[in-house]
Amino acid sequence: MYDRNVTTGRPNGPSSALRANIAQPAAGAERTRLDARQAKTLARLSAAVLALAAEQPIGDVTVSGLAAAAGVHRSTVYEYAASPAALLQRVLRTELDALRAAYLVDVAPDDAAAAISGVTRAVLQHVDDHDAVYRRGLGAEGSEAGLHAMLSEHFQASIELLLRQRSVSVPAADEVERVAIERYLADGIIGAIDVWLSRPRPRDVEALLALIERLMPPWWPTR
Repeated sequence: MYDRNVTTGRPNGPSSALRANIAQPAAGAERTRLDARQAKTLARLSAAVLALAAEQPIGDVTVSGLAAAAGVHRSTVYEYAASPAALLQRVLRTELDALRAAYLVDVAPDDAAAAISGVTRAVLQHVDDHDAVYRRGLGAEGSEAGLHAMLSEHFQASIELLLRQRSVSVPAADEVERVAIERYLADGIIGAIDVWLSRPRPRDVEALLALIERLMPPWWPTR
């Protein structure tokens, strides 16, 4: 049996500093590599791409339109991403990575269930906060946005982190089975999120979290 016991969880949730970074998409995780001017420009581009992606398919957003909305030169956009879709993924991924760091890094096995519950709740809230973006990006016409693949990679990376830390274990006979389990769990959660987004607001994050936990296999840590 492929058994990598993993510890993961930050039951008390993100620190106030991390919450501040999460509230400013793309700026938080990048700040250590960007100077003040670059961070300010990226924050403007981040706000602009989120607003545009909420109004129209990201595939319809042009670099010129994004630059105009952010108040920067067209060439500046390419300093941060190859396309509006790539920038959108960068912004959302930065928020998601901050959540993973806040909840899952260095979590002990006994805290794994609480940590997984906490980070899942936070990710669901993140999705709900950007619901217009995700409804477009995960829907039938959202292939250009690449958000399904981005979310799947995020969830799989979180599971892999837990396994490396030996916070959890999965019933995999080899590496291929392990990857299959990661993909199965990740894409199943995304399917539930996609359907949940069809509900009108306000949506019940706790209800979806409880449903996801009921659907998890018995060997996966849940509350």
